[in-house]
Amino acid sequence: MKATVENIKEIIAEAEVLGDANEMKNDIALSEQGIDSLDVVNVYLLIEEKFDVQIPDEDLAQVTTIDAIVEYVNNKLV
Repeated sequence: MKATVENIKEIIAEAEVLGDANEMKNDIALSEQGIDSLDVVNVYLLIEEKFDVQIPDEDLAQVTTIDAIVEYVNNKLV
């Protein structure tokens, strides 16, 4: 299954880290949209579980926005 913006927003909603994930901007860092660092880790863990990918610590700087997460996951799935 390929990652989409909608998938990632559903995962963020499932993590219950924001009131309405659908209002999030795709190109702005999650941390700048009110998700604190602990909640971001929860989101990453759910993404890893849902897509069966690993996001190593050294790659975390690459996955700060929804668009970046989609691109990263899809590249890992190839």
